[in-house]
Amino acid sequence: RFKKVDSLIFEWAKTSKLDAMITKNWSTHEWLHFLNNLPSPLSIQQLEKLDAENHFTASGNSEILCVWLGLAIKNNYIKAYPKLEQFLVNTGRRKFLTPLYTELMKTDAGKMQAKAIYQKARPNYHFVATNTIDKLLAN
Repeated sequence: RFKKVDSLIFEWAKTSKLDAMITKNWSTHEWLHFLNNLPSPLSIQQLEKLDAENHFTASGNSEILCVWLGLAIKNNYIKAYPKLEQFLVNTGRRKFLTPLYTELMKTDAGKMQAKAIYQKARPNYHFVATNTIDKLLAN
């Protein structure tokens, strides 16, 4: 199944088209494989189209949303930033928090955003998560 996803990634990279009839029954793992293997960088137009067609920013699946938000940060897709903040404030699992805060910390603007969000979010986090994120944001 991943080979089929790989062929769609290749096709998408050329055309920016993704056949909804093919993807409608994809599992979370297929979507994650797709998102994790998209070419880099992505343009705002590509992200907007992917989001409009597949509703990643509105996803209720935390695994998919985390990967999508990571792509949004990497490619400065600011339309997803309100969801990013909401996700970081309301999600306490370190497996989701760490990659997103790590990606934010790669730029000066991202560092400011990460620290502002964390100030709101920290009271909601478990000690294990705060211990990790405190150290990450101290850099």
